[in-house]
Amino acid sequence: MIYVFLGKDFNIVKKQMDELIKSLNINNIIKYDFTESNIGEVLDEVNYIDLFNEKKLIIVSNFSLKKLKDKDEELLNNYILNMNDNVIIFRLIDEELDNRKSITKALKSKCKVIECKHLDYKNLYDYVATMFKENKLDITYYQVKKILDLCEYNVDYTIKEVEKLIIYKIGDKKVTDKDIDEVISKNREKEMFTLIETVMDKNIAGSIESFKVLVSGKTESIVILDNLAKQFRLLYQTKILSKTMNETEISKNLSVNPFVIKKLYPYLNKYKEEEIINILYKLSDMDYDIKVSGYDKNKVLESFFLTL
Repeated sequence: MIYVFLGKDFNIVKKQMDELIKSLNINNIIKYDFTESNIGEVLDEVNYIDLFNEKKLIIVSNFSLKKLKDKDEELLNNYILNMNDNVIIFRLIDEELDNRKSITKALKSKCKVIECKHLDYKNLYDYVATMFKENKLDITYYQVKKILDLCEYNVDYTIKEVEKLIIYKIGDKKVTDKDIDEVISKNREKEMFTLIETVMDKNIAGSIESFKVLVSGKTESIVILDNLAKQFRLLYQTKILSKTMNETEISKNLSVNPFVIKKLYPYLNKYKEEEIINILYKLSDMDYDIKVSGYDKNKVLESFFLTL
């Protein structure tokens, strides 16, 4: 059997996958990351009979139907028509399934496709309240609302912070306002946006201040570096495409939310192409200095902010 999990909220998908894995009760678990492997390797494994003929559970993370080549799509399609007793779980990174593709039709008709829908405010509130109830912790309506406000209704971030709070309260029966203030940290995703914005505005003081907030919240410097590189690559692509395309066309071409492209437009005239390329080279050199040369990652980034 093949199970396909689809959804934007990582922690919601993970919880449902964990529940399925537990119910399957298979001890022989093999994991693949699709960014480092291919469908041929996965199918070779699922068809290989080991010495003890033990049933296998194969979990494939970061899987994408969009990235499947025609030859690999045919391989998967053929396996779906002749599945054995082993189990494959695909965790899709695609935001939605392309119903026009034959492989999508095969998966929906022969396998189990589980779409984990994004939680709106009411459903997120109910989900969080249930988490506390299942762990026998008393919490008020206003306290749950306060947690959602602090996490700015970001589903994954909210669940992660609630899990931290539940662990913090092991052995207790009631959540207090003080507990929430001490455990629920500032939304790092928002702070990351702030840092990127201050860097692109060439605001040295603001960049260093925002960087210190992220580091104090235990955000890895290498993650910050990666986010900065992604933003400047996107800026460069947008600047090039803007010569022949409008905002809507660019967002479709790059598969990026139109709002993200709109936010980049004020910076198109602020940066020359050569300047963006130089920044990308700098960020690449910084990545090498941290990962290979072993330089102090925080000092490397702080030095970059001082050159803005």
